[in-house]
Amino acid sequence: MRVASVVVLTVVGIALPSAATAAPRISGSAVGAAVAAPTAVYGPYASYEVCWVAGNQGQQAGQWQSFFCAQNGTTSWWLFTTP
Repeated sequence: MRVASVVVLTVVGIALPSAATAAPRISGSAVGAAVAAPTAVYGPYASYEVCWVAGNQGQQAGQWQSFFCAQNGTTSWWLFTTP
């Protein structure tokens, strides 16, 4: 019994570190590079829906690649665009 317990614990101890090192890791710089800084801010808009429609229309017209709407610490909504 005692030998079997030691063997099982040894095998588990070897298997766990190798599984942990197999997981991919993302560095802080890789995460930061994926997020583009906003280039322009438009607003204020009365609601999220109005802000989103304005952003979507600008994106469809080719004025910017992506956008997001946020309250930015206020009660109004603001449109942030990226090139």
